Amino acid sequence: MYQIKQAFLIVMLGGFLLAGCSFNEPTEASKQVMLVKDYNVTSCQKLGMTVARVKDSLGAIKFSEDEVQEELIVIAKNDAAEMGGDSIVAVSDVKGGVQKFAIYRCRK
Repeated sequence: MYQIKQAFLIVMLGGFLLAGCSFNEPTEASKQVMLVKDYNVTSCQKLGMTVARVKDSLGAIKFSEDEVQEELIVIAKNDAAEMGGDSIVAVSDVKGGVQKFAIYRCRK
């Protein structure tokens, strides 16, 4: 009986962890958007800004910084593609699962 309870708790915890992850998928258009440095966009048209947000923890469990960063980039690229952009520049550091990006159109 103890093993059943333990297995149930493990399955439930796994479900809660998965629910906390956003698993944002890149759109087809966003696959053409590049994350670049600010010196790469000097001759590009700035289209706007986006603020990407994801959960960086679930209760006391913190998600890895790399995973959070990757999710934020996917969100920013999706937003850029919707605006007709082809490049994004991170204009802030990640803080609490939030990061700001500038969106540019560099290709004519």
